[in-house]
Amino acid sequence: MSIEMDNLHSADGQNLANNTSNDLNNESYKLSENNDTKQEAVIERKDYNSFGFDVLIDEAKNLLNKYPVNQVRNHIEQIKEVFRQKIENDENQKKEAFLADGGDVLDFRYENSYRSKFSLVYNDYKNQLSIYHKENEKQEKENLVERLSIVDELKALYTEQNESNTQMFKSFRDLKTRWHNAGRIPASNAENVFKNYFFHLDNFYKYLDMNKELQALDYQHNLEVRYSIIKRAEELVEEENVQKALNELQYLHRLWKEEAVPVIEEKREETWQQFKAITNKIHDRKSVLNERLKKEQIVNYEKKIEIINRIKEISEATAKKSHSEWQKAIKDINDLRDAFLTIGRVPKDKNNKTWDAFKEATREFNHIKNDFYKTLKNDQQDNLKKKLALLEIAKEHKDSRDWNNSVKVIKKIQNDWKNIGHVPRKNSDKIWKEFKDTCNQFFDRYKNRQNEYNEEFEQNLVEKTELLKEFKEILIPENKEEALSLLTNFNAKWNKIGKLPNNKAEINQEYSKLYNEKLKSLQLSQNQIQDYKLQAFVDQIVANRDNRLLDDEIRKTKKVIEDLEKEINQLDNNVSFFANANANSPLLKDVYKQIDEKRTKLTNAEVKLRTLYSVEF
Repeated sequence: MSIEMDNLHSADGQNLANNTSNDLNNESYKLSENNDTKQEAVIERKDYNSFGFDVLIDEAKNLLNKYPVNQVRNHIEQIKEVFRQKIENDENQKKEAFLADGGDVLDFRYENSYRSKFSLVYNDYKNQLSIYHKENEKQEKENLVERLSIVDELKALYTEQNESNTQMFKSFRDLKTRWHNAGRIPASNAENVFKNYFFHLDNFYKYLDMNKELQALDYQHNLEVRYSIIKRAEELVEEENVQKALNELQYLHRLWKEEAVPVIEEKREETWQQFKAITNKIHDRKSVLNERLKKEQIVNYEKKIEIINRIKEISEATAKKSHSEWQKAIKDINDLRDAFLTIGRVPKDKNNKTWDAFKEATREFNHIKNDFYKTLKNDQQDNLKKKLALLEIAKEHKDSRDWNNSVKVIKKIQNDWKNIGHVPRKNSDKIWKEFKDTCNQFFDRYKNRQNEYNEEFEQNLVEKTELLKEFKEILIPENKEEALSLLTNFNAKWNKIGKLPNNKAEINQEYSKLYNEKLKSLQLSQNQIQDYKLQAFVDQIVANRDNRLLDDEIRKTKKVIEDLEKEINQLDNNVSFFANANANSPLLKDVYKQIDEKRTKLTNAEVKLRTLYSVEF
């Protein structure tokens, strides 16, 4: 008797040819037999284009935590491509903003902390995949041993005939179940092993032809299996997730071929037609789903074409506009770009053309924009020359004693400065600070020009001289709290006295030096000294109502915070290069040490900035 095989369709609708003992080399059947019995999980397809950087990273982590690594490849690679495109778009946007503010393209540096975080997740995926392949190779070798053992036992079952019919039938069913569950084996062994199995399986069925009792048992068992498969297939017709239903249907087809043949002649066609009809119902649902997806993709295609045309219209309309109009156009283009990326899939045959058209439209816009800002850059260089000329005038008058004339000149050039347009970004802060400081120097002298101020300053000098003498003679208590209280009182008295004549400012330096020596003698921790000095500095600002000193210190502290954040981000990026390094690596430890030190400094600077912002007069 030959092995009976119905002319089944796989779950994806492909025809699986009959397989008999004379047709064991059929490749589709052979590969089907070598598949794992374990069904793949149905992973929900999401519109990754609509996710932000942080959500994409979390999604990749969730996939690795929730599903086997071999089943998430397509999703992880799709997330990687979307992440790459978003990084590219974000870099282009920041570069555009940088150039729009007058920056030089050679000075542009792009930083994104999410890039290093995603690299860690993706490297974890690659490592897990490598481990999976190694374990899978080991498992395939173990499966080979199991399948060879099954072949030998099957051969012995009909050649040695040491068991009763009932026990032989039970052993035969057990062997088929073990074969069904054995899993993949190395490809180099598959063809020969499967040929041997089906050779002995065919021989066993020939033996069954001569043993009617065994044949009847086999027929009845296989029929029961068919009915159970049909019942489960009927349940799948109501499954909401069509793809999940198709995946399990594929498994049921394989189970039918392996466990549900042969059956008695009068039930063979009847059961097959039942199963086939249910299969067709499930495939009809897939066809409806595919048709709906096609319609959605056509709508998405039309939306994307509309966006591309809108980008082209903005490019044509903005060619000769002003800087403010260009800024609005840039924002509109960025909004259109984001909208384009959040729209779902388009028909496959239009995907590449649509993406190329989108890139070409945005590239053309950027080309026109860059031409505009090259011209604007020349204007900013002219503005820089004008402001440098005003700075020279301010320097000429900062030491002037011609008060009436110079104050008019300084006020005029301050007004002229406001009316001059933007200068290159790399020069803006520096030249503005120098101009502001120069003008402030003049107005400080202008405010102090009256004699009564000089008399007040002279009296301040007398008071500070006496206080300094007293400060030199005091003894610092051993109790730190009493000592700090004493120093605080002296510092408050000193700051309360006020300003000195310009040529006598060195007494402040002498006091500061002595003050620091006495403070150092208390052997306080670095944090205690910082807190104390900060409070003393705040007390000085409040006592003198010195807005300018407060503003300068806030600006300096902001700059320190900005520099530390950049350094920390750079070190975080460096850590990504040590993904596979030993945790005890001296180099890696040094990087983490630098990060910890800089984070401590950053925290201290942020505390200081909050304190300065809270100062009230």
